[in-house]
Amino acid sequence: MADIWKYLKDGILPDSKVEASKVKNKSCHFTIEADELFKQGFSMPLLKCLDTDQANYVMDEIHREICGMHSGARSMVAKVIRAGYYWPTIRSNYKSYVQKCKACQDFDNLHQLPPTTLRSMQSAWPFAWWGMDILGPFPVAKGQLKFLLVGIDYFTKWIEAEALAKITSANVQRFTWKKIICRYGLPHVITTDNGK
Repeated sequence: MADIWKYLKDGILPDSKVEASKVKNKSCHFTIEADELFKQGFSMPLLKCLDTDQANYVMDEIHREICGMHSGARSMVAKVIRAGYYWPTIRSNYKSYVQKCKACQDFDNLHQLPPTTLRSMQSAWPFAWWGMDILGPFPVAKGQLKFLLVGIDYFTKWIEAEALAKITSANVQRFTWKKIICRYGLPHVITTDNGK
């Protein structure tokens, strides 16, 4: 911020060409009004640029104000920006600030990340990729049927299902032959969870 101030106020650039280029590029987003540095935004008013001490004071005041909520770093950053302030490390500062606040930890969103990376399953054409699973046991129905073998086409979301009394490889093979291969042709892929 000091380099941007020097460049806008006095036209002084850092000695390094790389740093000078960075300062020139960043300076187009800043302006000086009444001897104060402000950040210009495309869809927001001018934001007053703060030094480290001012930033710590503003962060503490906004976080602990009467209407302050312990709602996490992202909402607090938005609150600071709505109040009209800016400093370059605002996000990382608030992230570390919130990690030290016990109340913020209690009210922060829980991380709901899956244990592995999720990938969408998309089939290139109808009836080329089927997913199969066995559901049950259900309450016993007529004919001692208590399981359900289900096949779903990933392209059309078409479902084929059959009730079973017992889970055997012969029953699964018969279902695959009669309900999938004979009706829709040989699929390119059949995905199962291997009985898990």
